[in-house]
Amino acid sequence: MIYRQALQYVSNLGEFSYDFNLSRIEKFLEKIGNPQNRLKIVHVAGTNGKGSVCAYISSILQESGYKVGLYTSPHLIDIRERIKINRNYISANDFTKFTCNYSPLSIIHSLTYFEFLTAMAFWYFEKEKVDFAIIEVGLGGRLDATNIIKKPLLSIITNISLEHTQYLGNTIKKISKEKTGIIKNSGAVVTGATGIALKTINNIAKFKNSKVYSVKSIKKYELPLLGNHQQKNAAIAVKCSQLLNVPEIKIIEGLKKTHLRGRFEIKQFKTTRNAVLPPVARLANRRGHSVGPRHSFKIVLDVAHNPAGMLVLKNSINKYFGNKINFVFGVLKDKNYKQMIANISSVIKNVFISAPKIKRALKPEIAYAEFNKYLDKKNIFMFKDIKSAAKTAISNSEDFCLTGSFYTVSEGIKCLKIW
Repeated sequence: MIYRQALQYVSNLGEFSYDFNLSRIEKFLEKIGNPQNRLKIVHVAGTNGKGSVCAYISSILQESGYKVGLYTSPHLIDIRERIKINRNYISANDFTKFTCNYSPLSIIHSLTYFEFLTAMAFWYFEKEKVDFAIIEVGLGGRLDATNIIKKPLLSIITNISLEHTQYLGNTIKKISKEKTGIIKNSGAVVTGATGIALKTINNIAKFKNSKVYSVKSIKKYELPLLGNHQQKNAAIAVKCSQLLNVPEIKIIEGLKKTHLRGRFEIKQFKTTRNAVLPPVARLANRRGHSVGPRHSFKIVLDVAHNPAGMLVLKNSINKYFGNKINFVFGVLKDKNYKQMIANISSVIKNVFISAPKIKRALKPEIAYAEFNKYLDKKNIFMFKDIKSAAKTAISNSEDFCLTGSFYTVSEGIKCLKIW
């Protein structure tokens, strides 16, 4: 088996099993020696901010001289982004080796795409003898494949809001109960949650004799990731690092060196507007003819994909731009897209709507009708794919934001070649 074949095998695995339970991955991991039981794990759940918190903690521990495994999802460009050690992707050789050796066993146990990659991460981190493994929950907590972990060093719940309600429940309390499933007996929990969510976390932790560390935003650290919300994410990472006895100087330097794609990431873009633009693109210059020298503008890449994420994005647009900008938008139909659109529309100048290439994508016509509740029709445009929408946004040589889902940002990055 070569890497291309291994990648094809993994890509063809079912993304979801509607029979959520841990029995499949439990049996599989037992057969390969339970590598997860020999890892020092920090387990991270929450509605938003998981990726940022994982990145901060990983960077801080690396700065302290540790070998750090990091498992996150989904990926933007390369599937191997999900499994890293000290910022380096799992090698194509190791990806292929695991797939070749264990694909027959995965068929026997009917592993899903996410379960297979989770098992691969545990195997790889144990094989490479990492000092710490930072493991991000995929969905929920209680029945997530990563919750096969028996005794994490720390459990983290970043925050809790309404998302994946069809799987986790339609209230904050119900979702909180699912996410608190990662709390283990006599453990430690770090959280940025508030209100009902925090109350639920405290109740579950008390029942399990676990200590809760509730954190608030901090402003004293220099952060490379933009947005006020990153202060809370950093605070969670700092508390975790302190509990792991990391010196303050290493925390400071680790935070500074954190890097994460697609979280209010601003890219400077230059283009020469010297060609006739398509009619729909004539927003900055209605005549559509040559408009002179190279022009510089900003592109915001943000993987916000739920209502809470859109509120954070709106606040960041207001803070860093101070006015409405153009948007390229594509969302999944199983998200609360109505509230997402309601939350972001006030900072949109023109919106270029399309659908990412995934079965779960929302039809552009439906998004169009929803945007039309907040924007005039002359400011809403539909496109056959994300590539066309993004290229039109580029043609206008104006600041714009690419958002709505990981898949939308991924396709935009590929077509604009800004990876």
